[in-house]
Amino acid sequence: MESNRPSILRPAMTYGLIIALVVIIFAVLVWILGLEGARWMQWVNYAAYFGVLYFCLKNWRDHYNGGYIRYGQALSAGILFMFFASVIYAFYNVIYLKWIDPTAVERMLDIMEEEYYKRGFTEEQVSAAMGFAAKLHNPGMQFFSVIIGTTFVGVILSLIVSIFIRKEGDPYQQAMSEIENPGKE
Repeated sequence: MESNRPSILRPAMTYGLIIALVVIIFAVLVWILGLEGARWMQWVNYAAYFGVLYFCLKNWRDHYNGGYIRYGQALSAGILFMFFASVIYAFYNVIYLKWIDPTAVERMLDIMEEEYYKRGFTEEQVSAAMGFAAKLHNPGMQFFSVIIGTTFVGVILSLIVSIFIRKEGDPYQQAMSEIENPGKE
């Protein structure tokens, strides 16, 4: 039996683009306002991800799934949305680090070094840690780490958001609909 359900890829790319654009706009505002080092901004960023992911999953449920979605469907869709968002955001991040603000990595490394000294690291420990960190903070490595990190955050957020998005229909009605309209879901 063949399913006529439309592919999730096109909506996933669209919703991934929406999520990425919101996060990029948020990142630009943080940069303009000079709030890059503020730790509380990380929580605001997660809240933005949560809100936009909720909006996109709810919209996908209501417009592509007839208003119903199981937890597993919402979870996999949320992860896919966040994966596409992470790829787009990774491209933005490379552009930002290479051309918009090339000193951002240097500032980030300076903050890391200062933090190591505050924690009581020795000079040798700080040198070793900073050498390793410098290798990881080039644009190429940043590209892949943004994809992995954002997708991981997407998994965590999707686990939570899917609880609220889940809306299962009447199993009897779904079964009768499949019997009356074979091949359509």
